[in-house]
Amino acid sequence: MKKTGTRHVFFCSAASRYFKEDIHGSAANYNGFILLEHSDPFPEKISQAHVDPLFIASLQELAKQKKAKLLLIRNRKTDFKTCRLIYVDCIGHRYLTLRSTLADLAAIRLEFYINNPDAIWETDPFFVVCTNGKKDKCCAKFGFPVFKFIENHDKAVSVFESTHVGGDRFAANAVCMPKGIYYGRVMVEDVDAILEATERELIHYPNYRGLCTRSFLYQSVECCLREQLQDFSVSFDFTIDEQTEGEEGYDFRVTVNGESYQLRLLKKVIPYPYYLTCKSQKPGNITKYLLQSFSKA
Repeated sequence: MKKTGTRHVFFCSAASRYFKEDIHGSAANYNGFILLEHSDPFPEKISQAHVDPLFIASLQELAKQKKAKLLLIRNRKTDFKTCRLIYVDCIGHRYLTLRSTLADLAAIRLEFYINNPDAIWETDPFFVVCTNGKKDKCCAKFGFPVFKFIENHDKAVSVFESTHVGGDRFAANAVCMPKGIYYGRVMVEDVDAILEATERELIHYPNYRGLCTRSFLYQSVECCLREQLQDFSVSFDFTIDEQTEGEEGYDFRVTVNGESYQLRLLKKVIPYPYYLTCKSQKPGNITKYLLQSFSKA
């Protein structure tokens, strides 16, 4: 009998967990999202969607202008006759939804509705979970069970599976709209805590990657402040009064709820021993901003 060995299959998200990579301060940077309902299986690239290519191109151009991310979405309500087009304004914490037949979809000019003072904006939270295995197999392996668990959850929160939201090695990735709250390494067993926190207008910090509307550096500042002050409210905010860049990092003076604090973050480039994504050809580096000091000003 011929003996066969076990073939090792690399999963970038499993490697990131093993490396104990800190996910805080890693959310992709966008000011909003354009969500286009797509009934067919997700393609690797948005341009390959089964939608009028000129319409897709117009949405991609609008996304570029708005510093937004265009995603294909679907859930159990998706059908082959109608389509939802959703614009999420993460700066304003709001979204608008347009409904169309597939035949009339290409005639929609989304920017008209965004700029219309009579547009109806909503604020109720909903989730988008990346399940696009054609971009990275981790997204399908870890994302799809999370999507289905939320879709069938007793809390009946709205959820869509989507194309890539960013952060292959942090799968499963879920984004809470319309604030753009990124969660990573989400497992089915994390869902209850995340939904409960959302209901209470809190973030679930163990899975928190950051707010998409902030840069990686400012996400890191936010996470350091949250940890030091033990404040996990969704409404948590701060102002940067002074920022100084040195050879090794940054010094900040910030104000939170009328109190001033000083903190120093070191910029550290860490050689990463694994592939950053399942499709990477060689290992890379990751950049982290690490808290060195914190005090009341």
